[in-house]
This record gives sequence, structure tokens and C-alpha cells, in this order.
Amino acid sequence: MSVLVYTVLAVLVAVDVVLVLMILGLARELGRVQVRLGPLGARVQDSGPAIGDTGPAFDGLTDHLGRDASVAGERSRPQLLMFTGPKCSTCKALLPGIKTMAKAEKDLDVVLISDGTEQEHREFLSGAGIGGELQYLDAREVGIAYQVGTTPYGILIDSDGSIAAKGLCNNMQHVESLLNALETGTPTIQHLYAGLKVPNAS
Repeated sequence: MSVLVYTVLAVLVAVDVVLVLMILGLARELGRVQVRLGPLGARVQDSGPAIGDTGPAFDGLTDHLGRDASVAGERSRPQLLMFTGPKCSTCKALLPGIKTMAKAEKDLDVVLISDGTEQEHREFLSGAGIGGELQYLDAREVGIAYQVGTTPYGILIDSDGSIAAKGLCNNMQHVESLLNALETGTPTIQHLYAGLKVPNAS
């Protein structure tokens, strides 16, 4: 009987060892896949102007400091449009990173485009600490033109007025992936993995 017990225990130990080795091997392969794929970028919505299209342009706008502002159109440098909302908790969590990016990226204009009541905007700006590093616009019409249905959502406008990249931005990694479009020519993670070609702006 004792021999049988020891045999069963030995088999169970061997099975456990094999299972542990299989789990470790699987974890290793998952790590390799993640390295090959890299960080996931901002996910694109199908609605609104497509990547490569000329973005709807707006002039005669005024930002939170009373400065003249414009959206899209031909300009001296690219423009990052971050669609936000005064009641959006994820947008508020992104704000420190967005402000840091706006200060660091000297060849990029960063614009926060929001929708809400005057009271909501006042309450948001009172605690946001936004200075002259970026522009904050109360411009619901811009969101409608770009068919932005959720926030935070980013759209990168190239200097020629075309849409270089866009997508839902739930963290700063997503926001930074939009900027990578200018360096790599790959606007989204979907384009990268599917090998899709970006249509030329008409």
C-alpha cells in the first residue's frame, strides 16, 4: 500500500511540475507577443471625417484667455484637438499629462475642445490650472462637425489641414500614439497591423 501511495504522490508531483512549466512557457510567449506588438494606440471610431481627409476648419473662435483661436486649416505646425467635457472624470485625469505635453512639444499646438454650460466651464477652469500653454475652447459645433460621440477623444491635424490620426484616448499612451503618426506615417494601431494604406486627402 505504501508503495502505491508513494507512486501516486510522485505522479501528482510530476503533473504539478509539468503544469508549472507550461504556465511559465505561456507567460513567456505572451510577453514576446506584447513586445512584438508594442503599446496599443488610440482606437478609432468609424464616424466623422476619415484619416487623410481635410478636417473641418473653424475661425473666429476665442479661448479661455480671450485669445483668438482657430481649428484645422493650413497652419505653421500640427494641431492636436483633444475633445473633453467638464464632467468627464477621465478627461480630468489626463489633464496634467496634456498640460505637460503642451509645454514640451514646441512644434505642436494643443487645443482642448469642450461642451457644457458656462457654469460647468467656470468650475472646470477654476481648478484646472490651465495657462497659456494650450487653448481651451467652448465649441460644441466643432465636436459636431468631427462627429465626436465620446470623450476624451483626440484628433491630430497636420499642418496642411488633413487629419493625420484620431482615436479614443483613455490614457496618455493613447494620446502619444497620435503624435507617433507624424513620425511613423502610421496613424493607428489598426493601420499598423492590417497594413492599410491611408488615403490621400482630396
